[in-house]
Amino acid sequence: MKTIRLALMTLVAVSLSACNAQASQEQKAVDADNDEVQLYYFHFTKRCATCNAVETETQLVLEMFYGDQVKDGTIAFTSLNLEEDDGKELAKALNVSGQTLLLVKGDDRVNLTNDGFMNARTKADKFHEILKRNIDNLL
Repeated sequence: MKTIRLALMTLVAVSLSACNAQASQEQKAVDADNDEVQLYYFHFTKRCATCNAVETETQLVLEMFYGDQVKDGTIAFTSLNLEEDDGKELAKALNVSGQTLLLVKGDDRVNLTNDGFMNARTKADKFHEILKRNIDNLL
């Protein structure tokens, strides 16, 4: 019984460390003159179900509520791999160091990483509300 409990605890610890959802608190401006709302999802090559859900549910919110704005370029979504050159460069410019869901408009930065990782997979409706409210505030 102790062996099973130890194995489960180890599995949980490894899973949590593999999906490190941290981001820097101070975000720097990339383009202060830009009036578009940019959504950036930074991730690593190896992704867990929650990592994938954050991206999928973000795209779903954009399709459900902001189709016209995405088409006209008012809102843009970019998924970037932190292990590839493009992802590394933009992450450095935005001071991002790990998996991050970041909304950017000019100098405004909204980091929704924690909300995404806490809700996208298990409470998608709650995540949709949070994401929509934050996008609306930037528009």
